[in-house]
Amino acid sequence: MFGCGMRILLLSMPDSFEHTPAIAVRMPNGALASLAGNLDPHHQVAIADLVLVQSSVRRAVERLIEQHNPDLVGLSVMTFQRATARRVIALIRSLKPDVRVVVGGYDPSLAPDAWTHPDLGVDAIVRGEGDVTFRELVRALEQQQPLAAIAGLWYRDGDRFSKTAHREVARLDRGDIRPPNRAARVLSGYTMMGRRADVVETSRGCTFDCSFCSIIEMRGRNFHRFPIARVIDDIADAYARGARSIFLVDDNITLDVERFEALCHAIIQAGLHRIDYLVQGMTAPIAARGETLAPLMRRAGFRYVFLGIENVLEDDLVFP
Repeated sequence: MFGCGMRILLLSMPDSFEHTPAIAVRMPNGALASLAGNLDPHHQVAIADLVLVQSSVRRAVERLIEQHNPDLVGLSVMTFQRATARRVIALIRSLKPDVRVVVGGYDPSLAPDAWTHPDLGVDAIVRGEGDVTFRELVRALEQQQPLAAIAGLWYRDGDRFSKTAHREVARLDRGDIRPPNRAARVLSGYTMMGRRADVVETSRGCTFDCSFCSIIEMRGRNFHRFPIARVIDDIADAYARGARSIFLVDDNITLDVERFEALCHAIIQAGLHRIDYLVQGMTAPIAARGETLAPLMRRAGFRYVFLGIENVLEDDLVFP
């Protein structure tokens, strides 16, 4: 039997990529919305993407801590954001010393040793996909249960950190991962090229091992798909909340090009083709089906494509 629940504040860092300056692109952190959607519903959850307040991060964090008085703060961190995240944690600790601090994302997942020093103030590290791990962690904390049985976790155990068993990646077709909770966002202003923006994922993973990519290190070589009906519902939810530009954040959506074509048809049939879509994927499937796929993508609303090109030199491409 659950009680009144915990107060949880989820933060993404204010640092933006060099090639996506915030003046042109302010995208939400989709992982945080998924974490919020996969928590038990009795918890009070707030999401704050600090990229929306780059010029006033300290004031924003102070206000968020005061308004939401969290029992737990979770931070999503990429490697280039590590220094910023440490400063944010120090600020949070100065404002609320007894709050629990949990970190996750690419950097804590792939370099957990960078987060286990006692002076950093981290209580737990969620490694890999966090949807289920974070839910189980919050349940255990709420019920004052031991954390050792929760797979995919590093946690503070006295003056050291303990590592739990590895958690397998989620099979998205089984319905284990609930839809994101965009209503938990407490800041606004997501834009891409002047249009209100959001993110949606339709699949996770990749089976290739490109030298420039860390996906394989994060989740292994695999590819799992959400049912297309779920994806359409997710796009419709983002559209209903004002999004007119959507980034499909899949690791490699063109890995299953037949499914991608089916998704394009489903978008058109659902009347969601008036949205501007941004997607990333391999060049080969698009090139192989260019005569039919490109016009279909155009009709479905795709306007921007990020292409992963590892090398353009034939001799380098055949190098073992």
